[in-house]
Amino acid sequence: MSEQPSTDEVQPTDPSQDAAADMRRALLDAGKTEFANYGYDGARLERIAAKAGCAKRMLYYYFGNKKDVYLAVIEQCYSDIRASEELLNLDALEPLQALHTLAQKSFDYHEHNQAFTRLVLQENFQGGQMLGQISKTEVLRKAALEPVERILQRGVAQGIFKVGVRAVDVHYLISALSSFRVDHAATWQSLLQVDLLGEATRAHHQQLLLSQVTALVCK
Repeated sequence: MSEQPSTDEVQPTDPSQDAAADMRRALLDAGKTEFANYGYDGARLERIAAKAGCAKRMLYYYFGNKKDVYLAVIEQCYSDIRASEELLNLDALEPLQALHTLAQKSFDYHEHNQAFTRLVLQENFQGGQMLGQISKTEVLRKAALEPVERILQRGVAQGIFKVGVRAVDVHYLISALSSFRVDHAATWQSLLQVDLLGEATRAHHQQLLLSQVTALVCK
């Protein structure tokens, strides 16, 4: 009798599916840079396709029209930052350590993904109208706030956090201090001669963020 293959064995992936996934991701990454730099109106699909190394028709094949490309890009950007936070395993950390770890992640993510911060600014220039049209708005909202809510609940239960601190306020504080230094680095350098992205200032603002998070939540 011939041995039947185990159902636990990893099935080989389809190279064509891998190639399609890689191309789609390349188009999304190129689109993020294009929309971040030029906004929705100024962005050109030809430049996105060229940066991804494919023909413009591939954009239509994978996404559709320009609006569909933009919606896919912003959805992927927000999904990426939430996915990076999921890897932190925050529920396994002590409450204050968990918030500090989340804040540190946000601080680093904004610095190393500056196209994301510019894209968020561009979306705000448009009144956030496009972001409200993506399919995963509620999923992304929950992914941003529910982990913080669980941390706050654990901290209150342990008697170390204040009662009544809202997850949205923690999210606001972390986002504000993480993104401002990136979004305004050029004007601060030109006007105030302060290098917000310089190592000394970076370390100071990093500690400022953590201390403010502590002051917000701890008794």
